[in-house]
Amino acid sequence: MSPEPYTCALDPNTETRVKIYLMRDVKNIETIRSNVIDGTWKCAVIKPSLILDILQVVVAANRAVLSERSNTMVTKTVYSEILYNLSLTKNISQSLSKFGVEKDPSVLICFLVNETDESENIINAIDGELCPLSELNKFTNLKDVKSVYKLNNLKSDLDFLDVIISRMVTKSFVSH
Repeated sequence: MSPEPYTCALDPNTETRVKIYLMRDVKNIETIRSNVIDGTWKCAVIKPSLILDILQVVVAANRAVLSERSNTMVTKTVYSEILYNLSLTKNISQSLSKFGVEKDPSVLICFLVNETDESENIINAIDGELCPLSELNKFTNLKDVKSVYKLNNLKSDLDFLDVIISRMVTKSFVSH
């Protein structure tokens, strides 16, 4: 039996759930990238090395869905909006290249599900091993997380997640 994805309801007004899978040893990254970029696959593919906790992805997905609903998206698709929301920068291309996958053999795949759920078809097309999301911390590179979220001068490691989430949601009106 393969590991179950993480699922969570987003803002109730959107009637949308987020569904997240973690995979390692992925061999067809180029195919995945091109299918996501050209819009064939409706998902966000994220570098797990920059994710401290799955809550980061849930918050970014919720903001993306709310932005789509209110027609205030900064990017072209709700899935690129997720990557943009994970980042502290307002530069779209930097956000997409920093959080999107290029050559990484490990990926987080994020789906937004409302009426239809195509996640199984896409997951089955990925040549890699599904992992339980409880193993996410094995993929996280704390040094990179500290650098990306500008956490190097924090004295305690305990509050990283709180600081990251706060910085993500305030990036539109605060420069960090």
